[in-house]
Amino acid sequence: MRRKIAWVTDSTASIDAEMKDHPDVYWVPMVICINDEEYLDGVNLQADDLYALLKDSSNAITTSQPPPGAFVELYTELAENYDEIVSIHLSSLLSGTYTSAVQAAAEVDIPVTVVDSLTLSEPLTRLVKAAIKMHESGLAPDEIAAKLVTLRENHRTYVLIGDLTRLHKSGRMSGTQYYLGSLLNIQPIIRVESGKLTTAEKVRSEKKAFQYIINLIKNGNQNHGIHEIAVLFSSKLDKSSKLYEVLQKEFPDIHIKLVPLCTTIGVHTGEDVVGVTWFEE
Repeated sequence: MRRKIAWVTDSTASIDAEMKDHPDVYWVPMVICINDEEYLDGVNLQADDLYALLKDSSNAITTSQPPPGAFVELYTELAENYDEIVSIHLSSLLSGTYTSAVQAAAEVDIPVTVVDSLTLSEPLTRLVKAAIKMHESGLAPDEIAAKLVTLRENHRTYVLIGDLTRLHKSGRMSGTQYYLGSLLNIQPIIRVESGKLTTAEKVRSEKKAFQYIINLIKNGNQNHGIHEIAVLFSSKLDKSSKLYEVLQKEFPDIHIKLVPLCTTIGVHTGEDVVGVTWFEE
């Protein structure tokens, strides 16, 4: 008989309707600290609440990974109804969440396979869904983890940030990069690559940024094949909607969808942001 598996991720994943409705999917919220008071991402703090607070620069807002105890509590509860747990989390190079999960796994009586996705947001969701399908096809957790290590390298994720202030305040951008970018009106195109944030390109206009993304998708589709593209948005939908429409026109044969960014990511990017992500098959 196939062992019953619980699937655990964190709130940086795109928790869509499919994930919410799946009876065996669970998620641990990230911690957001606002003026020394802690909130749980997606539980008692939503994205719209955060963006309203970000408008006031006097608010001190930071993020933190869930403590190991939060994972221990969930894993212990799941042990009552499941045989094993597969826990898939955002990049260990961006957060200590993976480490918290690993520490918790060593403290519980149920077998837990912890996977470092080396990504976040929609690509993380895609990996969770892929893992579930692998299990349905008969693969064991260790086999699934091995396949995810390969699959995680196939995503391409880029973020265009209009206002660099939050990225600088959160420590994800140096002072020199911030001041030069703001002074020269340069918009960096950030890539999530091998678990880290890197600058893929620097452009001076939205039009050039969009064209850069279009060229990447064209090359990826020609060389590997792309079946779906997700455009990531914050509370400001204008830029994301524009990119969504541009991509629909350029790639009518590829399924394109709009996906909201989670509250935690908004702390670091602010609301003037648009992301785009896809997997190359």
